[in-house]
Amino acid sequence: MEFEVVDKMLEVLREMTVRVNQKIETDEKVREVARAKDRTVLLKIIDTGSYIIEIKDGKVLEPREGTMDNATIVVKTDRSTFEKLLNKKLNPLMAYAMKKIKVIGPMDDIMILKDFF
Repeated sequence: MEFEVVDKMLEVLREMTVRVNQKIETDEKVREVARAKDRTVLLKIIDTGSYIIEIKDGKVLEPREGTMDNATIVVKTDRSTFEKLLNKKLNPLMAYAMKKIKVIGPMDDIMILKDFF
């Protein structure tokens, strides 16, 4: 399924949440990572808006629009890059190397993101 981010970011994030929660249920390694500790991801899409995604009690909660000062991880990018990442047309490490995405937070928490996708 191709993701198109235009004007429906929350819908896209909800679809991702369903997929990640299914992966948590079926993959023991991912389940252990999700249960290890609660985390909050602030996703800042420069030309779209900011969104909060929480991992709490071993589940990804319903994403919501908004911002916060104390997120565990902050991800900054633009809509085009985010769409390419979602559709696997751009490798996250390549996006980071090209400075198309910026990730701020503790390295161990940043590294767990790969387990979810």
